[in-house]
Amino acid sequence: MQPLPPRVRWPIVGREHEVGILLEKLTTSSGGVVVDGPPGMGKSTLVTAAVAAYQAQTPLAGGGPRGVRSSVIRLPLPHENSTPLTTFGFMVDETGSFPTTLEGLAGLVAEGLGAAPEGLPPVLYAEDLHLFDEQSAKVLGMVLAGGHARLFGTVRDKPGMPAAIDTLWRNGQLERMELAPLSYESVRLILRSALEEPASNDMAYRLWLTTAGNPLHIRELLYSIVEAGDVRFVGTALTWTAPLRADRRLTDLLARDITTLTGAQRDVVDLVALAESVPLRTISAMAEDSVLRELVDRMLIVIDRLGNAQENVMMGHPLYAETLRSLLYPQRKCQLFGLLPQHELPAQGPAGILRWVDWALECEAMPDVSTLLLAGETAESMTQPLRAVQLATLALDHVSMHDAERVQALLLRARAYRDCGDALLAEADVLAVQEHGRFGSLLPEPVVVATAGIMADLWQYHRGDMDAAMEVLTSAEKSLDPLGEHANALAVDQLSRLGFAGRYEEFLAGVDAALAASDHPANLTLTPTHVYALGQAGRPVQALELAAQALARIGPEHAPFPALRTAVLSARFWAALWAGNPAFAVFFPDVDESTRQRHDAGIYQTGTGYAALSFGQWDQAIAEFRGALSRFTWGAPTGLEPLAWAGLACAYAHYGDLDNAKTAREEFRLVETRMNRSIEMEIRYRVLLVGKSLADADLSTQISDFIQWCRDNGHGLGVLWGLHLCVVVAAESDGRVPLEALEALEEAARSAEGKVSAAMLAHARALLGEDAGVIALAVSALNATGVWIPCVPSRVALTARQREIAALVVSGMANRSIAEKLTISVRTVDTHVAHLFGRLGVTRRADLANALVRATPGVPAKNSVH
Repeated sequence: MQPLPPRVRWPIVGREHEVGILLEKLTTSSGGVVVDGPPGMGKSTLVTAAVAAYQAQTPLAGGGPRGVRSSVIRLPLPHENSTPLTTFGFMVDETGSFPTTLEGLAGLVAEGLGAAPEGLPPVLYAEDLHLFDEQSAKVLGMVLAGGHARLFGTVRDKPGMPAAIDTLWRNGQLERMELAPLSYESVRLILRSALEEPASNDMAYRLWLTTAGNPLHIRELLYSIVEAGDVRFVGTALTWTAPLRADRRLTDLLARDITTLTGAQRDVVDLVALAESVPLRTISAMAEDSVLRELVDRMLIVIDRLGNAQENVMMGHPLYAETLRSLLYPQRKCQLFGLLPQHELPAQGPAGILRWVDWALECEAMPDVSTLLLAGETAESMTQPLRAVQLATLALDHVSMHDAERVQALLLRARAYRDCGDALLAEADVLAVQEHGRFGSLLPEPVVVATAGIMADLWQYHRGDMDAAMEVLTSAEKSLDPLGEHANALAVDQLSRLGFAGRYEEFLAGVDAALAASDHPANLTLTPTHVYALGQAGRPVQALELAAQALARIGPEHAPFPALRTAVLSARFWAALWAGNPAFAVFFPDVDESTRQRHDAGIYQTGTGYAALSFGQWDQAIAEFRGALSRFTWGAPTGLEPLAWAGLACAYAHYGDLDNAKTAREEFRLVETRMNRSIEMEIRYRVLLVGKSLADADLSTQISDFIQWCRDNGHGLGVLWGLHLCVVVAAESDGRVPLEALEALEEAARSAEGKVSAAMLAHARALLGEDAGVIALAVSALNATGVWIPCVPSRVALTARQREIAALVVSGMANRSIAEKLTISVRTVDTHVAHLFGRLGVTRRADLANALVRATPGVPAKNSVH
């Protein structure tokens, strides 16, 4: 069981920006602010954190003298029968009798607060303003309107602020901050803060979807699944693959909203939870408008329109739906099942159809073949291949099935088996389809293309035989109309696969003709390969523009290609890194749900690991790569596992953990032959950096081989990197930079776009000049483009934190910047740096890199760069 932090010290992650805004308003605002949001959104936690930060510092309050700040007075927590006496009595009881009028009470409260000493008036901190009675709210409003205090409070969006406080907001005397749910990225950060071991993105993504980003629900659900033993160490990191269990913790969390429902209200929410979405006309026939209005006000249900279809009723929160379904017994499910006719299914959307089929099977009502297949296709598109296998098998076992439906079911199951990683069963279903064509009617061209694509996937990903995969596609092409759209789609498929094999010359030779043949939506699938080809050839800026254009064009017509957006984003990510713009690489635009594009957590987490490498965040990179590798240990092969192992080895090398760097490199070599070669240049370069850190005896030969391989494959960018690495190694080993190496680097830099070429050339020239100050500036500029070259770590016993700080010092960062990056005090950094200087026998920051290298016997060095 993974230890979790106590609830009272739960990390405030994903709200740092909001805390900063509130802290600023505490220092500058004249009227105050009310934080608004639904239950569990973290309103009180947010305001409490801002107030605590305010009280812990001594800001200049309103331009007053140093040290002057206004006080913070916390009002008692209100309750359902609060009164002015219970709310303000503690502030006026020293004055004598309690006033009989609200105006008199407000005057005494203002008098007790006193005048603000050259700064801002005091802060009244009030939680749960929606529970204030009318009279207490009026008194508070009078005090605020008179400028005697500022308000920092919280309120639930339903029912909202009391009338007296709402009036101040409408008049502009108060501000209101509405809290939105936490983002997917915030949930990832919470797992990093709350768990001691790295977690897979799959777990973060599932938590985010299940809780809709509600911070309270995220915390309690994480406690629930950890204590149930459903969070397990898989491969290299923690993940959550078990079904959601409605344990006591979750039901208690939701009890206030569920157990108080009337019978008619419970009928509605139970039906909607089981069906995912229900046509509004169906709900209206069973419940009065007042019932629906109450459920909408309590945010238990929402009424929305799916596309251009009719209005549907859906659950307001995914966790409520999951919990309610688990609490319903079989007879209750069957009783509700009869309320939703099957002819209503088309209006429910894909997720609703899948839910309806599961519900029908629980009630022992077998859906027809077309519905089973539709649900199976939905499960496959939602990355649920096991469910797709089950539904396709049910369709194949159905008593009534046409030949076309049988072919569709076999193809569906073949794709699902492929995505489960079961190549033999997938091939068996493809052969069954082809056998059907030999003994029945000729297979339609779409079926020919589909079977060829599945078989090509099996050869390419599962068996690592790219030539066989291309032969399958070439053979299928012979049975298609050469001028038809399906022949063009097959040609596009062939071209897009060339990128996986790194065969970019062939790709570039045929891409223009393929794009000119038709404007089929499949053409956009060529973009990632095109981006990789341009970027590695030394044109990353052009590649970046191409990826941006493709992202803007993805629409509903690309739903048959659910991995397209992820593929284009991945290509854009690498183009941005190669262009020397790591900040842009980590910017991911929001996905348009109408395009039905799939999210791949493993690919996303691998990219996050490389982004962390670009920013010098070695510990985060290690955690991200371990999380990604845990995802790659199950499911269908993707060829990305070697990329993650290479990144992990590189992260360990930068961190100074040579034993783990060596182990990770060995793991990479075990799977190297199965790698996706789209960015083989990047992978080979990262392994070279590991070899440099491990002081490989044949490093110079490795670098020369890399440069020649890049030249042979038209990877101009890789040539530049290899030549730069030659210069760095020469400077470290011989203490000088050969002029011929510098001239070769200058020539390579002239033909490469982006900031990296200029930064590498400036760094090489600085090494030639041997001026420590100039070298340090060049190193910082190089790091700013995302390029970090590890030095050979010393054998002097340093702690992990000292190694990390040493790397950042060598990169040119000041102690204050290091403290901000590592979230520690400047004094702690000062102490670590002093210890480093003492242990390595240096007195200047510029000498630290050389000391780290010289401490390793047999490795003379002049300059080194992190």
